[in-house]
Amino acid sequence: MYRNIKLAFSLLLIMVLPLFSFAQNHKLPNRLEIVEVENDEEDVQIEVFALLRDGQKSYYLSVGDLGVGNKVVQLHIDPIFELFIPLGNTLDEAQENLEKMKTMFKQSKGDTMQVTGCLDLAFPGENLETVTITYTRFMLTHMLEFSVQREGYLRATHITRSQFKSLVTSLKLYRKLHPKEV
Repeated sequence: MYRNIKLAFSLLLIMVLPLFSFAQNHKLPNRLEIVEVENDEEDVQIEVFALLRDGQKSYYLSVGDLGVGNKVVQLHIDPIFELFIPLGNTLDEAQENLEKMKTMFKQSKGDTMQVTGCLDLAFPGENLETVTITYTRFMLTHMLEFSVQREGYLRATHITRSQFKSLVTSLKLYRKLHPKEV
């Protein structure tokens, strides 16, 4: 039994060692959560966070993981990659960009807006691509669909109006509680 535990620990150490080596050679950016909204029923998590890279702070919106499929069917089989949308370098810019997205709820069903974003692992990368935001309704639910076209497939997620309004309200409250943060 002791031999099996020792073997399992050795294998785990061998698997984790490259991660420690990577972290020492490549400085990972520091991701600071500002506000987060979760919905357990739909398993959707959206957040606004600050990213510190080389002393420069940038704000991003993460709309969580995207499904894979087409306009009708989306399968959520990729829980690792997140869709990140740059919001700016200050909280003012971040709030302003969220307010622009929030105006989509006053548009006609099917209206779209395009922004830049990236689908990446844990942190936003440098490869920006076009993200389409579409205002949709399903029965009584108002939603924004965030989608990216990839290799003939549509990768998308939906954020309800109440979730998005809660995110914007939480950001405003955060700004009131932290007035000195730029």
